[in-house]
Amino acid sequence: MSKIRVTINGVSFHLTIDWLKEVKIYKTLLSPKDCVYCTSLDLDSGSLSIVMLTIDYNTFQSKHFIDATLPVNQDNEKRYNPYNDATNQEHRDTTQPSTGSHFNALLPTSSPDDNFFPMNNLSCSYSNHTVHCSGLSIYDIQPFWFPNVTETIFLNDNFITTLHNFTFSHVYNLTFLDLSDNSIEVIEIHAFEGLHSLKTLNLYNNKLTFGDSQDFQQIFKPLTSLEELNIIQDYQYKVGMYSFRFLEQLPTLQNLALGYDLETLYFGEEFRKMSNLTILKLSGNVNYIIDVSFANVAGLRELQLDTMPYLSNISHNAFSHLTHLKVLKMNLLQFSSQYAWSTLSPLQGRNMSEISFNTVSSIHTRSDPRIEGYITRDDTKYLLNICLETLELINCKIYYFTVEAFQNIETWDKCLVNLCISNNSLQGSDAVLFRIFTLKSLKTLKFENVLRPCFQFTNFPRSISGQNIKQDLSHEYITNKFNHKVQHYVGENSAIGITPAIQVVGNHYRSSSIISRHEYITVSESIKSINLMRFFYSQSMRDHFIFQGAHNLEFLDFSDSGLADFTGSLEGLVSLKTMILSGNNIKVISKSYLDTLPALENFALANCQLDREFMSIHSGRLFQNLTRLQQLDLSSNLLNYLSTDTFMYNKHLKWLTLAQNQFREIPFSLKYTPELEVLDLSQNSLNTIDMASIHELENIVSGSGHFKLLLSGNDLSCGCNDLQFLQWMRSTAVTFDQDGNFTCTNKDGKTTYTLAYSDIESLWRECTGVIYFYLVLIVFCLYLIGCSIVFIMMKNKHLITVYILKRIFGIETHTRRDYPIDVYIAYSDTDYQFPCNELRQFIEQSLGMTTFLIDRDLNASFDLALGIVNAFNKSWRVLLVCSESFLREGGW
Repeated sequence: MSKIRVTINGVSFHLTIDWLKEVKIYKTLLSPKDCVYCTSLDLDSGSLSIVMLTIDYNTFQSKHFIDATLPVNQDNEKRYNPYNDATNQEHRDTTQPSTGSHFNALLPTSSPDDNFFPMNNLSCSYSNHTVHCSGLSIYDIQPFWFPNVTETIFLNDNFITTLHNFTFSHVYNLTFLDLSDNSIEVIEIHAFEGLHSLKTLNLYNNKLTFGDSQDFQQIFKPLTSLEELNIIQDYQYKVGMYSFRFLEQLPTLQNLALGYDLETLYFGEEFRKMSNLTILKLSGNVNYIIDVSFANVAGLRELQLDTMPYLSNISHNAFSHLTHLKVLKMNLLQFSSQYAWSTLSPLQGRNMSEISFNTVSSIHTRSDPRIEGYITRDDTKYLLNICLETLELINCKIYYFTVEAFQNIETWDKCLVNLCISNNSLQGSDAVLFRIFTLKSLKTLKFENVLRPCFQFTNFPRSISGQNIKQDLSHEYITNKFNHKVQHYVGENSAIGITPAIQVVGNHYRSSSIISRHEYITVSESIKSINLMRFFYSQSMRDHFIFQGAHNLEFLDFSDSGLADFTGSLEGLVSLKTMILSGNNIKVISKSYLDTLPALENFALANCQLDREFMSIHSGRLFQNLTRLQQLDLSSNLLNYLSTDTFMYNKHLKWLTLAQNQFREIPFSLKYTPELEVLDLSQNSLNTIDMASIHELENIVSGSGHFKLLLSGNDLSCGCNDLQFLQWMRSTAVTFDQDGNFTCTNKDGKTTYTLAYSDIESLWRECTGVIYFYLVLIVFCLYLIGCSIVFIMMKNKHLITVYILKRIFGIETHTRRDYPIDVYIAYSDTDYQFPCNELRQFIEQSLGMTTFLIDRDLNASFDLALGIVNAFNKSWRVLLVCSESFLREGGW
C-alpha cells in the first residue's frame, strides 16, 4: 500500500494514498524564497501525483495548506483520517498531538455533502459548504479542518486563545466567519490573509484589546469585502480602547458592533471615511454621550445602544447629527424610560421606522412610584411628534399612563403601524386604551405580560366612550399615595380611571353583575393583530362582546389571561384567522361559542382545563362551524375521549396537536381529515394503533404523499399482540418523530425500543413458535391416540362386537365355558385316520380341548342327522377337514 509522509507543525504522520485522486498544496500566497525545502514525489500509480512540501518562515510558525479530492464510493462517501486507519496503528501511538492541540489530518472530499470530520474526540459537521465546529472545547485551530470550498465557518463557543497566521488563507471562498464566545487574546498579523471574499466577521465576547496600534491596521487589511463586523468584547476586562483607526481599512463596512471604554463617547475622524456604515451597535463602559458624539457617523440609519451599565447622561442634542436615522434601539440601560424619551427632541418631525426601548429603567428596585413609570404629557411630548412606524416599550417599569399622555396623537394617527408595550406592570385608564386601539394606521398591537405591582389604586367609575366623568379625589388612599405633582395630573384630567387591571376596552363600563349583557369593544379598522397575552387579572366571558371596526382583525391572542365562563358570544370578528386562548379556564363553554368565527384557521386551546365529559360528547358540535380550520392545539387538557364525529366538518385541518393528554387511541375518525399533515399524539397513553386507524392513516398519506405522526412519550407496546403495528411502522410512508425509535414494553415486561424489532420475522417466530410447537405436539398426540385405538379395536374386534351386541341389541353371546364340547371335527368317512388320530391327539393333548368325533362319540341308536345337529350346537368351534372325498361325498 503506497503512503506519503507529511509533517505539519512538527507532527509527522503517513497518508495512505491508494484511493486518493489528487493532493494539492497551495503555495500561491508564498514567495519562492519562503520555500526553503520543497520535494516532489511521483509514484507509479497511474495518473496519481503526490506533492510534499515543507515550509519554514523566519518570523512565524510553519503552516501547510492541504486540499485533497477523494473518490466517493457508490455506497458510502469516504473520509480520510490517519488516526482512524487500522494500518497506521503503530504510527498513531507515536504521533498523537499534545494535550490542548486538536490535531486532525482532515482531507475534504469532492462532495460538499459530507457530514462529519472527526478530530480526535471532536466532530465538526460539514454540509452545503458550511463547517460547524461550535461548542467543541477547541483550543487551537488547524487549517486543514476546512475544505477549500468552504463558505461558512462556525467556531463559536470554544476556548480559542490565538488566531495564527494563514489559518484561513486557503479558504478563498469564505464569506462568513463566527469566532464569538471564545478567549481570543492574540490575532497574528496574517491571520486573515486571503479572506478577500469575507463579508461577515464575528469576534464578539473575546478578550481582545484594541489599542492605538499599527498591528490591527495590518490584521484587517485583507478584509476588503467585509460588510459586517462585531468586535464587542468581554467587558469584565478593562480594554482601554482609544482608537479605531484600523477600521479605515474596511471601506465596505456597513454593519458595525463595537465596545467603547472611555468615559465620553466620541467617534473620531476615521469614521468619516466609512461612507457605507449604516448600522452601529454600541456597547461598553461609556458614561456620557455628548452633542458631537455622532458627528462623524452622520450617515447612520440604525443606532443601537446596548448594555451600557454606566451610561448616565445623554445630551439633548446628541442625536441631532443623525439626520438619516430610521431605527433607534436602547437596550439594558440603567436610567428611566422618561429620561430616555427626553433625549428624542432632535428626532421630532422626522419619519422613522422603529424606536425600541427594552429594559430601559433605573436600579431594579423602586421605592417610590412617583419617580419612575408614571407617564405624563411632558414625558411623551417628543415621542408623539415623531412619525413612527414601530414603537416598542419592553420591561421599562411603566405602570401608569395618564390620559393626557396620549392626548395629541395626530402624528401617530397617521404613522404608527406597530405598537408593543409588554412586560410592564401596567395600570391605567380605559380612555388611554381606547385612544390607542383606535389609531387609524395601527395594524399590530401588543399589550402582553402586564405584570401587576404590589400596590393597587382605588377603582373609579369611568367611561371610554369619549365622555368625561368627574372623579372624586378626596379618597385618603390617593392623597397618601401621590405627591402634589401627581395629584395635579389626576385632578386636571377628569376622564382618568385608575384600576387594578384593565378588564374591558369598550364603550360600556364592565359591571360586576353576573347578568349577561352586551359589551362593545371599538378598534381601528386598520388593525390586523392584537396580542393581549397575560393582560387581565380575570375576566368572565359570559357577556356578549361585540367588536366594532374589527372586520380586518386577523390575529387575536388572549392566552393566559384569566378568562373563564365562555357562555356568552363574540361578534364582529368576521375576518379573524388566528385565535389563541391557551392558558385560560375554559372548563365551561357553550357548544355554539365558536359559531361566530367563520374565518378561523388557527386555534389554540392548550392547557385550558377543558371538561372531559363535555368534550367526549360535544367536541364535534364545538368545532362544527369552523369549516376553514387548519391548525388546532388541544394539548395539555387531560382529555381521554372526543366525540366520534369530531372534525366531521373540518376537512381542511392540516395540523392537530393532542399532546399531553390521556388518549389511549386516536380519538377521532381520520376519514374526516383527508388533508391532515401532522398529528401530534406525544405524551399520551397510547399502547398501539389499531388496524382501522392504520388503514385510515395509509389513505391520508397515499392521497397527500406526506404525513407526520408524533408518538414520543407514550408507553407503546412491542409485544406479540402488536406485530401488525410494528410491521406497519417499518413499512409505512408515514414519518415519525425521533426517527420512529420509541420506548416500548416487550412481552417480558422490559423496556426496550421499537427499532430493536426491525426484524419482524424473528419476532414473529419468537411469538408464534411456541404456539405452533404446542399445536403440532397436540396433533401428534392425537394421532398416536387414534392409532392406538384402531390397533386395540382390531385386536379385540370380537370382544367389541360381543359387547355392542349385548349392550345395544340385547343379544347374549356364549363363551367357551358355555359349551360342553370344545371342537367338533367333521371329516370324510374315507379319510378318518388323520382326524381321528393325529389331529385329535394334537387338540386333546397339546391344546387341552375336548373333541367330538362321529365315529367315536355318536351313539349308533341315535338319528344321525339329529345327533350331528346336537353336536354342532354343543360345540364351541367346528373344525372341517376338507379333503377331496369330503367335498365329493354326499349326506352327513
